[in-house]
Amino acid sequence: MCIARVLRIAAAACALAAASACTPAIPRACAGPAAGAPEVELDAGPWLRVHPGTTLELCLAANCEQLSPSRELTTVQAPPQDHQGAYSLTLKSAGALVIQERVDLADQTVIDPCGTSQAMSIRRLTLGPDGRLVDTPQRQGPHATAGNSP
Repeated sequence: MCIARVLRIAAAACALAAASACTPAIPRACAGPAAGAPEVELDAGPWLRVHPGTTLELCLAANCEQLSPSRELTTVQAPPQDHQGAYSLTLKSAGALVIQERVDLADQTVIDPCGTSQAMSIRRLTLGPDGRLVDTPQRQGPHATAGNSP
């Protein structure tokens, strides 16, 4: 499990705990960079709902995944050899091109207590009903409030 996902899980647990001073305890072991290749997370639900019975093939460079009404969300990782730059993202349905774009997924350099490392870039996209790719709005996590009420 990547560090970003562990941090999201820990943050959600803190929000649910309703404690005002909750900070997740994360080990600070320096075992080298934990970043993988950049990824694209695609929500094809809006497009699939207006095209019933169809499937999509999502390819990021040479890595591909299938999407269908029963699997509207998927993540595709860029080839591990190249961690910088733009990648070709292609969506096809029944062999016909739906969309082809270049997406920027350059890794970000992070300086932390262990030195300099690369942070994995995840680009979240949604395929709209009209066949256009848009950045997916940030999802709101659970909120917890603490009060001093008797």
